[in-house]
Amino acid sequence: MKRNGKALEEFKRANDVIQADKSVMSDACKALVLQDFAEKFNEYFDLTGLPRMELTCRNGAYFVTLCFEAERIKKFNVLK
Repeated sequence: MKRNGKALEEFKRANDVIQADKSVMSDACKALVLQDFAEKFNEYFDLTGLPRMELTCRNGAYFVTLCFEAERIKKFNVLK
């Protein structure tokens, strides 16, 4: 029983390392992504700065949180 617990612990540790490695995004890549988001967000808002992004990986799924500050929402019409 002790041996199975140790094997499970080692598997979990190895999985955590693999998941952490997959979630790494360089600062240059992150800056490029945020610049792309800012261009799109500027179609709908007057931004006061670049968006901020938090990226985490849990159980093989990525969770992306974007935050930005805007002075106003631009008026637009939805085409039908």
